[in-house]
Amino acid sequence: MKKLRAAVVTIAAVAGLAMAVPPTAQAASGCTSGGKAYICEFGVTTKKLPNGTKQVFLVAPDRAVWTRWTDSDGDWSHWLSMGGVAMSAVVITVPQASLPWQFAIHVIGGDGVGWFRERDANGNWSEWARNRDPQ
Repeated sequence: MKKLRAAVVTIAAVAGLAMAVPPTAQAASGCTSGGKAYICEFGVTTKKLPNGTKQVFLVAPDRAVWTRWTDSDGDWSHWLSMGGVAMSAVVITVPQASLPWQFAIHVIGGDGVGWFRERDANGNWSEWARNRDPQ
């Protein structure tokens, strides 16, 4: 029941992004993070990891989600494309507080539907998948 409730809350949060962000949002000039251009209206989403490192996510003008992270010395990795077609900001959810290394990113896709990728405790990512119907 908790998982179903969490899924419904996640879907509602991501669905709310579809209404809050116009589908025609364009990249404004001058919006960059770590040398990477991004769609200003979507901002940069940051996840602080349990060891104090950080991982950031943004939607670039190509509509793909891009990420990079810090190492234990605070040095940043190169940008890595996670693919996808994002029409919204990136939203992060943590399904279980007791498993802080595991989390998911969510966006509204080009089809107007919520999409997500999940990260496991070892840092591996699933492929993009459509949000499940809560029924």
